[in-house]
Amino acid sequence: MTRTPLSTGKERLQTMQPKPPERSYSPAVAAILSLIPGLGHAYVGCPRRGLIVAIPWIAVIAAALLVVVFDHHGLLFAATGSTAWLTSLTLVLLGLLVCHGFVVVDAFRLAGGSLRGIVKAPTHARFAGPVMIGMVLATSVFYGGAASVTYSGVNALSDIFAPAPVFIGDNGTPPPSSSMPPDDNAIDTLPPDPTASGSVGASGSPLATKAPVVYSLGGLPNFTGTATDWAADGQLNVLLIGIDAGPGGSRYYGLRPDSMILLQVDLATGRAAMYGIPRNLINVPLPPASAKHYACHCFGAGPGQLNANFLIDYLWNEAANVHPSWYSQYGTGSSTTAKFLRGLGALQGAVSELANVQVDGAVVINLPGFVTLINALAPHGLSINVPYEVKQDKRFGYEPANGGRDVYNIDIKAGQQVMNGTVALEYARLRHVIGYDSDYYRMKRQQLVLRAVRDEIDPCALLPQVPAILNALGGSIWTNLPESDAPTIAALAAKVGTSNTADFSLDPTTTGAASDMLDQASLNKIHSIVAGGLNSVPAGISGGNSGGGLSC
Repeated sequence: MTRTPLSTGKERLQTMQPKPPERSYSPAVAAILSLIPGLGHAYVGCPRRGLIVAIPWIAVIAAALLVVVFDHHGLLFAATGSTAWLTSLTLVLLGLLVCHGFVVVDAFRLAGGSLRGIVKAPTHARFAGPVMIGMVLATSVFYGGAASVTYSGVNALSDIFAPAPVFIGDNGTPPPSSSMPPDDNAIDTLPPDPTASGSVGASGSPLATKAPVVYSLGGLPNFTGTATDWAADGQLNVLLIGIDAGPGGSRYYGLRPDSMILLQVDLATGRAAMYGIPRNLINVPLPPASAKHYACHCFGAGPGQLNANFLIDYLWNEAANVHPSWYSQYGTGSSTTAKFLRGLGALQGAVSELANVQVDGAVVINLPGFVTLINALAPHGLSINVPYEVKQDKRFGYEPANGGRDVYNIDIKAGQQVMNGTVALEYARLRHVIGYDSDYYRMKRQQLVLRAVRDEIDPCALLPQVPAILNALGGSIWTNLPESDAPTIAALAAKVGTSNTADFSLDPTTTGAASDMLDQASLNKIHSIVAGGLNSVPAGISGGNSGGGLSC
């Protein structure tokens, strides 16, 4: 028989003493501390469990540190320029929302909290359940709000890189004759045509009796208007187009450019040049496939035709509606999307021939979008040193971008001015300016606005705001540049600063042309200007607002 040893006196004394009470925890405090995942678990004495539930946030923080250490600039631009990345981020945020809700509830329960005991609990403990619910709601609002921003960014990027801009829809009933350009005082006064015999057309413009120039088809490069590899030549050439889109009447031609600027960027150095293209240019060369249909082998008048009907401003409509078969290399079909892309292709091909460089793509923005973009990029306004007073001739109205009543009292004084989006658009777009009434002055103003935008932007500081800015833009901006290259292009844009950008205006004072009518000599001059444009920027200057390159 085995005998159980007798306990020592010390052991008997210990068993007789009461056990110390277990520590009590506040469920409300545990829930509040769980706003930082794992901290509530540490509070209730479960640090190992807290570490486990905090793993998703530890992984996110580790990834952010890797971005900062290895390629913070490139990866951040990739993050904001890709629908795939933003979609993944949206899913991650929704996943963190579910995880964080579980963390708060779990810490609350480990501390002894129970929703069933809210009514029966002592008065001092009844607030614990509502506090926990409040913490779950707070995390839901935070992650849900962040996910909605990134998801909106996905939708906005999808619009920007869509087959055709969403703001180009049914712009109303077209005029009876779509071949007639709109009469909106868009044409600068031309000097008398020396080839005219005194007769004039219905609009008062002189009739040409012969083509003023005939380009040699064999001498024209066959620019397609679409770059298969935009980086192959070491440059990014983008056509920036502002359009005056709106419903009905002459605005059916809303695909005609209100402004055009060719932006040329050297990939290696970030040096850039902007070339203002007058929308009234006549005799703009075309790729051979289209040029063969015109007497001058260009978008220009033949015998008995009106010069004023062949402004480059009307080329989009020419390709989209008037002679679509002549521009079939840019697509066929009569849908709104087909017309838009055909007109854009024709314009890119013509500007490629004009500048003698392949235009890699276009960025198209409508006027309300311009206002939104400026207000988003520069919420405190653009600072512009206005060289001369821009005072409206009150005989002519200015139609606001929002389609409201015409304005007649615009007066922007010379000197340093701070402009919001609406005023900046008025400054860039206003015609009929007393003493400075021509598209050439207007192109200079547009380039000043672009420079001011670049001065205002710190690309790295702007990155966290990109999804919200994209969402604000809605469907008012579009590009045919490939979305897959958006991060690379954005990083390149960060290298471009106002100190390393040259400005040119391809107007008669620069080209030597007779008014806006090009000939072979003035076309050769334009080719020479563009070929040497980047060389006019000192080689030692490169990148950013202060020449600092790609680093943030």
